[in-house]
Amino acid sequence: MTALAANAEEPVSPQSVETEVVFGQCHFKLKDPYGADFRATRSRLPPMANYIANVNTGGAYPFEIWIQFSCQDPATAQTLSERALIKMTDKGWVLDPTPGREIIEQQHTTFYPLHGKGWIGGGTTQDDVNGDEARRMRTFNFCIPHRQLAVCGYVDVGYLLKPKESVFPQVIQLLQSIEFIDMQAVVPADTANP
Repeated sequence: MTALAANAEEPVSPQSVETEVVFGQCHFKLKDPYGADFRATRSRLPPMANYIANVNTGGAYPFEIWIQFSCQDPATAQTLSERALIKMTDKGWVLDPTPGREIIEQQHTTFYPLHGKGWIGGGTTQDDVNGDEARRMRTFNFCIPHRQLAVCGYVDVGYLLKPKESVFPQVIQLLQSIEFIDMQAVVPADTANP
């Protein structure tokens, strides 16, 4: 179990489009340099949204980023541990070492802090340990708490046999561009103060 900072120093592309999404009680915008298909689903609990984009990392083929976001309301300590293997301590977010969690040494479970405008969160990478070696992936699970909610999700970030083609830095950059938009209760005109 390790803690690292992801290398996402590249500035967001000037062609980035600010994309806004609302699903459940979660409402945020992010800077999307990849022209993704970003859709909320209305029929799932917890509410979900999918971000799908092809990213060219210099490999033979583009890699498809498919982030499945969920809106956790309320975001409990148990939810954050189950979704991203993280917990809050007096020193900040850390990998949750709670017994019974699926942290297998061969998975190279690694903690990464996340931070954005007005929020801090975290996530973990884990490596596939079963199946065809050529198809084994590294997955990133994360949670970004905001007030009583959290935007959590997961995404495959690359093939283990092709580490130079990983989209992990691009995913971190994308997530750290998230800016929450507080939903204001709409007050009917007839009940507003004069």
